[in-house]
Amino acid sequence: MAAGIVVTATFQLSASAKPLRSFLEYHLSKGFQRIFLFLDGENDDDALQIAGSYAGVELRCRGPQLLQELSRTHTFQQYSDTYDSDVSVRQMANAELAMQLAQGFVDFLVHLDADELFFTEAACVGPHFAWLMEAGIDQMTYLNHEGIPQREGIGDYFREVSLFRRHHSAVPLSERARSCMRFWMNRTNHAQYLLFYDNGKSACRVSSTAVPLSQHKWKLCSGARSATAIADPRHLDIANCIKVDDPCILHFPVCGLSWMQDKYSTLGGFADCWLKGGVRIPQCFHLDCRDAFLRGGPAELAKLYREQVMMDSASEAARQLEAGVCLRIAVFGSEISEPAFVGGGSPADSGNELVGVEKGWLVGAITRDFL
Repeated sequence: MAAGIVVTATFQLSASAKPLRSFLEYHLSKGFQRIFLFLDGENDDDALQIAGSYAGVELRCRGPQLLQELSRTHTFQQYSDTYDSDVSVRQMANAELAMQLAQGFVDFLVHLDADELFFTEAACVGPHFAWLMEAGIDQMTYLNHEGIPQREGIGDYFREVSLFRRHHSAVPLSERARSCMRFWMNRTNHAQYLLFYDNGKSACRVSSTAVPLSQHKWKLCSGARSATAIADPRHLDIANCIKVDDPCILHFPVCGLSWMQDKYSTLGGFADCWLKGGVRIPQCFHLDCRDAFLRGGPAELAKLYREQVMMDSASEAARQLEAGVCLRIAVFGSEISEPAFVGGGSPADSGNELVGVEKGWLVGAITRDFL
């Protein structure tokens, strides 16, 4: 069973494109047969050189030639006037083009960002996708776990970050776990447990009719089956909720101070919405980062990174791991430098009122036990 990946990436403002090499090496080693790589920067020379050294990579660069190909996608036709200003439009248009290009070459396509891995303990992804095919599943949405940097200076986050916050629906139900989740929520301005998304990423069976709904899901034709590993109370579908812990998505957002500064330097003063106002961005850490950069540049972002992103307490990491809130995965082995003890941080007061994702945590854990 053949599978592919589509990813849109840029490293033009970064000191290094080393994570791209790790991204490609990892997924090709796991049996993905084709990676559709779209370079979003105009001068991604390092990324171009890396991509050119792998036979399984089909490369396209932003520019007039790519625009000509994208012009036949529904996404570009609908949002062409915001293509240059909205990275979401570019990601979705590239994904739709990759879905067209994948026909006849791979059976399933996974849409990832350049700071994500489709992680599995298995030696090869082929049997998993064969199982999806046998089960009649046309789209599968996976749990996402979020990386936690334990220091400022990180080069290749895939090789240097091994601590992750579990997706809240996979956190065990206990008062100790709740206290540990509150530790993260109390660090942010908006009671966020995960700093970025919590709705997973999806693999989709290659089809001429599948088009992206977002970077997370695809719109399928009538009669096609979508399944999910996430018990989400916002749109709970018990019949198609399947307990799948492996594979999962490992997300490494802003894992390293320089990567956070590069990300928001690249994004600049983006709007409070995506897709021509069709999707409003709620008040969240992402907007806080935008505003911090516009207000005070890299120095203001550094303050936010130290307060809300980095966690350099070895004792707190141990507490989180023991409670089952965090997990440790060294994807490439032991290339991780563990932080020294820096002080503990007192356990957060849980209280009785549900805060942040706690409703989703309760529903998700109960649903997973039922499954």
